[in-house]
Amino acid sequence: MSDVARRAGVSTKTVSNVLRGAPGASTATRRRVLEAVTALDYRLNPSASALRSGRRGSITLAIPTLQQPLYAALAQELMRAADDTTVILELTSGEAEHEQEILAGSWARRSDAAVLVPRALDPASLPAGEASSPAPLALIADSGPVGVPRVSCPLDAQAALVAAHLRSLGRIRPAVVGVASAADRWTRACVRGLRESGLRVDDDAVLRVGSPDGMLGGVEAVARLAYTGLPVDAVVCHNDALAAGAVSALRRRGVRVPLEVAVIGRGNTDAAAFATPTITSVDLDLPAIARGALSLLSIGADATGSEGSPAPGPLEPRPVETTPALSVRGSTVDDAGAAPGRRGEPHRGQV
Repeated sequence: MSDVARRAGVSTKTVSNVLRGAPGASTATRRRVLEAVTALDYRLNPSASALRSGRRGSITLAIPTLQQPLYAALAQELMRAADDTTVILELTSGEAEHEQEILAGSWARRSDAAVLVPRALDPASLPAGEASSPAPLALIADSGPVGVPRVSCPLDAQAALVAAHLRSLGRIRPAVVGVASAADRWTRACVRGLRESGLRVDDDAVLRVGSPDGMLGGVEAVARLAYTGLPVDAVVCHNDALAAGAVSALRRRGVRVPLEVAVIGRGNTDAAAFATPTITSVDLDLPAIARGALSLLSIGADATGSEGSPAPGPLEPRPVETTPALSVRGSTVDDAGAAPGRRGEPHRGQV
């Protein structure tokens, strides 16, 4: 910038104003500055500008993978809610070391704030000092350490919706397909909720899979379930991808879905909406989760400070909870059946 200023015969402040489009410089001055920029092949360095200002105008979203439809949909909602704030995706691959680095603030060199969706770590089990970040950090998780703001969709409410729907269909012996990860609390909460509602969930019908991001895990779960020989009339899955795999595997085995076995997913993603048959799914209200995370970071139109930018000042940790709903589709209610509300639309009535 100093080279440009010398060539144009102006101050570096004038160069900065011209390049930012700020008022004040005459037409002739602007022309001289732009000619000098072209002659010297000068380019703005956003990273250097960020270092000078201490602000980067971006946040980091750390998720295990984009192969999981639930995470991909969450990323899309967060980008939509962030307005003009840039969202930098960081894939942790569900590795504990990578998630620990995020908790320690590794993202702070390139972003003003971060959102972490943990898989390998259960943040609530970490010592208080290990989950402290030097700048605003929010979790999207079912548990979390003291001092770190968090957004979640209550697990007990999710289980209650599923249990009520299964009971209304006369299903009494569901299986539960969960995941084998440290951060998972859904599996236990779902089993507990179903049992407390009077449904029978055998211990051998609780299946945790190590491949939760695609259909393969659901196929694997159905194979394991068939090996046990347990009679089940419903399969409740941790996410829609697993549910789609379960539906496919059941149909290949000659099991009629939903006549003989009903299947329920979680996330209400496109994986459920466009499966064959379409899959009933627990809607976590991802738009509200995204808005909640950004509000905790003081980012977005409703936050204190300028719209679309992280606002300065201390972060007040406070939990944010969304309201689950149930989108009823063909994997539990066939074309001849009845569903609460319009088919495929989240039903947020009281259970």
